Amino acid sequence: MIDRSELEAIAARLVDDAKAAASGAEVSVRVGTGRAANVRFGANEVESCGDVSDEQVSVEVALGKRHARASGNQIDAKATRELVARAVAMARVAPEDPEHMPVLPPQSYVAVPDSFDRGMADMSSEARAMTAQVALAAARQAGLNSAGFLETSAGEVVVANSAGLRASHRDTFGSFSMTARTRDATGSGWAIRASHEARAIDAAAVVRAAADKALRSANARPLDPGKYTVVLEPAAVADLLEFFSWPLSARAVDEGRSALTKPGGGSRLGEAIASPIVTLRSDPADGDIPAAPFDDEGAPRQAVSWIDRGVLSALHYGRYWAAKQGKAPTPFGNMHLSGGEARSIDDLASGVKRGLLVTHFFYIRVLDPHEASVTGLTRDGLFLIEDGKVTTPVNNFRFNHSLLALLKNCDAMTRETWRVTSGLRVPAIRTTEFNMASVSEAV
Repeated sequence: MIDRSELEAIAARLVDDAKAAASGAEVSVRVGTGRAANVRFGANEVESCGDVSDEQVSVEVALGKRHARASGNQIDAKATRELVARAVAMARVAPEDPEHMPVLPPQSYVAVPDSFDRGMADMSSEARAMTAQVALAAARQAGLNSAGFLETSAGEVVVANSAGLRASHRDTFGSFSMTARTRDATGSGWAIRASHEARAIDAAAVVRAAADKALRSANARPLDPGKYTVVLEPAAVADLLEFFSWPLSARAVDEGRSALTKPGGGSRLGEAIASPIVTLRSDPADGDIPAAPFDDEGAPRQAVSWIDRGVLSALHYGRYWAAKQGKAPTPFGNMHLSGGEARSIDDLASGVKRGLLVTHFFYIRVLDPHEASVTGLTRDGLFLIEDGKVTTPVNNFRFNHSLLALLKNCDAMTRETWRVTSGLRVPAIRTTEFNMASVSEAV
């Protein structure tokens, strides 16, 4: 990866070239450098590996309300001049955009924890291969078929514009996931670990969890569809929460397209939309899930409580909609769901008379944005809970369920939270009346 000073020099050159090419233009540029590496295995054999370093350059030119963006991955002066020329040419013929916002002046940003881990950034191909070998050896010893994916990334970005704004940030992220299946294909287990720190990705723990789920889920017993109390492991919670950004859009709310629109119009701000134990926050300075202190435009990110102890406390305002409605912008960033006191997933299960333990979901799609409802499939380990104990594997289901109902009916969650994706950190939760709509024959 090239260093920050070179990124800043490229960004400054792009801004100057664009201003020279189009008098009076507003210019925004984003220059990044990164490395992404991976190893993939399947059928108990390593299948592929990759290690790519690349640069990314984009320049947006605005001539009044006409604007266009050009992107590329060449950083030499000739290539960036051609990129600028392409953006200028497109901006001159683009239709006017009534929602285009002017570039921001220099901004102040909150201090954020360092989210760049040298161990992740410099992980060698040998180290990645060793992680795969740990998984493969354990799977073979247990008589299981395995597939998995380890990916790591490191990057740095500089944002600059013609009004003098300058911002930069670097980070790393990695994840290791594994699926284990019994040889007779009746049992399947899955697990994941993710972090910006290499030391936090415990490959052995992933292997143990996936193998255990595979062996325990074999020869699942039939179970009828219906509404169940469910204990959702962190990955399952994250699978669903990824879809919650849409309901939080202030524009969707104001235009009557969100589940957080009141009947007859207006928002549900100030209303209890979730259980009192539910708090959902974004904070770039959150040490458990650090993030860049600015968004793609260089707009500052601040700490925002979207849901505070069950009460809807904020909506997401982009710059245009914020200006139109006389509000302050609230850029999206990371999300951290918290508020529980349970010590473990077993603690959550102990309060269930009859319900289900869900490992994770698959192929989730939006059903109805007005209800914040989604559909998808359970996968890789679904177990019956009886009298507070996880007992027997059961068949998979297709579910249809509202995200608001998920949070409203949440009656417990773990105190500990886990980072599952780069932008989400969540606990395991227990929620009632979860609609398992039909049986899925897949394992």
